[in-house]
Amino acid sequence: MRSDIKAFGRRVDLNLMVVFDAVYRARNLSAAGQALGLSQPAMSHALSRLRSLVNDPLFVRLPRGLQPTPYADAIAAAVAQGLGTIRGAFTETGFDPGTSKRVFRVAMTDIGERNLLPKICAQLAAHAPGVGIETVQPNIKELRDALATGDIDLAAGVIPEFDTGFRHQTIVRNSYVCMVREGHPTIRDTLTLKLFRDARHVLVSSQASTATGHAEHIERAVRKRASKEKIAVRNAHYLALPAIIMSTDLVATVPRGLAVSFQEDVKVRIFPPPFAMPSFEARLYWHERYHREPGNKWLRGLFPQIRPPR
Repeated sequence: MRSDIKAFGRRVDLNLMVVFDAVYRARNLSAAGQALGLSQPAMSHALSRLRSLVNDPLFVRLPRGLQPTPYADAIAAAVAQGLGTIRGAFTETGFDPGTSKRVFRVAMTDIGERNLLPKICAQLAAHAPGVGIETVQPNIKELRDALATGDIDLAAGVIPEFDTGFRHQTIVRNSYVCMVREGHPTIRDTLTLKLFRDARHVLVSSQASTATGHAEHIERAVRKRASKEKIAVRNAHYLALPAIIMSTDLVATVPRGLAVSFQEDVKVRIFPPPFAMPSFEARLYWHERYHREPGNKWLRGLFPQIRPPR
């Protein structure tokens, strides 16, 4: 614990915490100032006061922008959460979807954007024409922090369990299938284990920063049955798979609902995997702090009405 923390606490100006949070997020003084409606000199003055208060530079200028010091990294989450709590105290006590102009931010991958987002947009058009939605794809740490501060309202998908303080509900129970193009030279009416092992495969990389829990499950299953040399292509997004499958003889292992949705657009064939694979649950996640928040609660209520392809 730094020796100057108590003194800092006695002298702190809440406005300076808002400036710190904005600069930490933007990593750019001008962009942070624009977000807050403050001029460059005002931002520079506020940052100078902060640096004097904590006896730390907080941010240093590098070629890729302002980068936080270790001390700034250490206090960032607490500052963001504190500001979120304060802002939450002044939010509207009710929510009228018919008149609201609120923009919700929902974390989902390309699978969710294909299977869930069109149906959510239809619900908004019918019942909340002024409400907007923005999808984002942060990494897990950023997602956890953003849900806690309210910067992201909900997260949907197969996501590793969060820490205490988060709630969830199941929105989809489904399984995995294998997918090939119609007219595949060797995989026609059935997919045997030998055919699976002999085939070459395309995988969505489990190393992608926005990858869902699917990627890791699928890669583990495929690599257990097919050699490393049989993995011909790795890519970062599921929505690239139809074009890849249609132009090659590769096999893709994907969530069943996604494969069924692909069949609406391209001629692909779907087979159950020739080995046991666990089913999965896609869930909706939100932070405990927003469990009773009217807008968040309303948005969560849309998801049980959505039935992705099965």
